[in-house]
Amino acid sequence: MRVLIDEDTAVQVMGPLRHVLLGHQVTHVSEVTWKGKKDRQVLPDAKKAGYHVLITRDRAQLNDPRECDAIKKFGTSRSAH
Repeated sequence: MRVLIDEDTAVQVMGPLRHVLLGHQVTHVSEVTWKGKKDRQVLPDAKKAGYHVLITRDRAQLNDPRECDAIKKFGTSRSAH
């Protein structure tokens, strides 16, 4: 499984997630040069790159119809913590 961590989530979670999710790829958007991109652009790029999960702290996404559409097209899992 490939997990992408959104830029609004601290990079400090990377170590614990990589420890818990052994055998899975956990990447922060800053590692793939997507930092600063809007989620509507990150989601299609993440899908094309083969990511299965996006972890974000952006709860406001669900209030924006365009973001909801991008999430639906991502077609996999999204987690807001």
